[in-house]
Amino acid sequence: MASGDLVIGVDGGGTKTVAVLADASGREVARALGAGTNLQTVGAAVVRDRLSGLFEAILGGVTGAATVRAVAVALAGVDRPADIPVATTAILDGITAARMRSPGVSWSLPSGLPTVVNDAVAALAAGAETLDGVVVIAGTGSIAFGTCRGVRARAGGWGSILGDEGSGYALGYHALRAVARAHDGRAPETGLTGAILARLGVPSAPDLIATVSAPGWGVAETAGLAPVVVKAAENGDPVAVALVDEAAAELALAAVAVIDALPFDPDHHLPVVQAGGLWGASARLREQFAARLGQRTANARPAVLTAEPVLGAVWIARRDAGLLDGARP
Repeated sequence: MASGDLVIGVDGGGTKTVAVLADASGREVARALGAGTNLQTVGAAVVRDRLSGLFEAILGGVTGAATVRAVAVALAGVDRPADIPVATTAILDGITAARMRSPGVSWSLPSGLPTVVNDAVAALAAGAETLDGVVVIAGTGSIAFGTCRGVRARAGGWGSILGDEGSGYALGYHALRAVARAHDGRAPETGLTGAILARLGVPSAPDLIATVSAPGWGVAETAGLAPVVVKAAENGDPVAVALVDEAAAELALAAVAVIDALPFDPDHHLPVVQAGGLWGASARLREQFAARLGQRTANARPAVLTAEPVLGAVWIARRDAGLLDGARP
């Protein structure tokens, strides 16, 4: 199936992990999908075992003389410098196990090590021509992350209790509060009431208490109400419009915080990659974000990510192996 110089890129999120084997030009040769590999959630031992299985799966069809020249693994939960050696050891152990099951493949990694980065870095690489830029993720949660000349900065990513402003969770949470306040007469009536009650199949606002207090209700379920808010905003509901605009403002604040912390050249275009499902769902969110960001950073060039983040990990691996030809990931 493949021979010659190969690279491996991995995008490991909280719910799923994608591993791609690519040739020197970046062409996909094989891919495998597995369970999540968030380092903080599942731990190093599980990361090792799951990645080992994915490595074995994508290398299983390799024929002829083949050498893996680089491995780039972008993992959720790799947030602190101390996480890097822990993740690196787990990945190396996974590679060792995979090598035993794929003896026909040789390995020649730069310095003998994989590259380990936060999963936001893969999204940035997938959407920008360089790693010098910013990525703003707005999905279930939210975070802004950027790099410039080897310096890194982040804002947000504090989780649902401490932050995640501008996320799908935040939209759902504030929509539920708006419904409760409207029911009491403490806030204006809103079309969100009927829309959320219909989505959840409950007859009245007070019945929401039992729904959100049930054992199966959590962050994901709250974030699942974000499309309801987006649709209500599109239909002109003032409360929903205000919630989407506030989300855009918070995401722009996070992006600006990262930009201000890094030594970007103000005379050059600054790529700002928008990753996560919320961006594609709401045109108003994109427009408001771009407007607010432009007020603070004139050289910012926001663009919604269209490529898979795992392709950014492949791009990083090709860079590490010296195989880039200037093409985008």
